Amino acid sequence: MSSVDLGQFRREQQGEARRTLYKLLLIVPVMLVFCASMVPLYKQICQVLGISASLATTTNTQVDASRNIRVDFDANLNRGFSWRFEPVEKFVSVHPGAVVTVNYRVTNMAPHATTGRAVPSFGPIEAGQYFQKVSCFCFSNQTLQAGETRDMPVTFYLDNKMPKDVEAIALSYTFFDVTNEKNRS
Repeated sequence: MSSVDLGQFRREQQGEARRTLYKLLLIVPVMLVFCASMVPLYKQICQVLGISASLATTTNTQVDASRNIRVDFDANLNRGFSWRFEPVEKFVSVHPGAVVTVNYRVTNMAPHATTGRAVPSFGPIEAGQYFQKVSCFCFSNQTLQAGETRDMPVTFYLDNKMPKDVEAIALSYTFFDVTNEKNRS
């Protein structure tokens, strides 16, 4: 190859490299515009097709509105534990299948931080298999600072398969002092 041909070849390669660079630089803003337009486009498509977030939110069809079961709440402390513990609501009337949240209130009466763990029990005992806890403070350590008061929610529902003769349930929690538990192991 002559030097004239080599110079011409390099200029052509540089020209092609520049064109490729311009194409690549053009692709980036086009991609950004495309990505930014996807959300409104998606919303428009969903609106035309009748698909919306409100369709995803459905009502609970598992609620048995023909029955009401009284759920009584009880709170206990084990062996002089220095907390005050009580249900905020003493009872609720519940339709089986309906999700309900109630609160228990606890106050640390000790002059220092203490830790407790609650254990639930049910009356009648068989009712426990139909009492479905969604969230609960039980079985996990709860540490309260001196004088601290805290509301602790329990979210639950009663299974629709609960026998028809059960008209009332008692849910009782007993808090145990586990402040020194790690020192005993």
